[in-house]
Amino acid sequence: MTAPQARPPRILPRPACTPAAIRNVLAANADPRVLQRYDRELDAAFEQAREQGDLTPLVQTVRRWWFEADAWRDPEAQRQFAARMDGYRNDGPPPPEERMTRPEIHARFGV
Repeated sequence: MTAPQARPPRILPRPACTPAAIRNVLAANADPRVLQRYDRELDAAFEQAREQGDLTPLVQTVRRWWFEADAWRDPEAQRQFAARMDGYRNDGPPPPEERMTRPEIHARFGV
């Protein structure tokens, strides 16, 4: 009897910036608690958008989660993302001159 071959983690293509595409990436690679948190936050954003008659809360939630889903699609990228977020929580955000501008984010990620 032979031991099963260890497979490298599955790297998915960059997801579309839609709730379903984000959920697919998280379901494939993320911890179940992350997926549950996404579902709760998305449900809350839908409810807030419905109550306010404004899609802004929903769009903001989807965009925020898109960045996390993009990191989860690649385990090494996820590790780097988590380390960066830990640094922000511990030390605060980077100085303004080291931050990406909105046009740079749009050019690089298309969102």
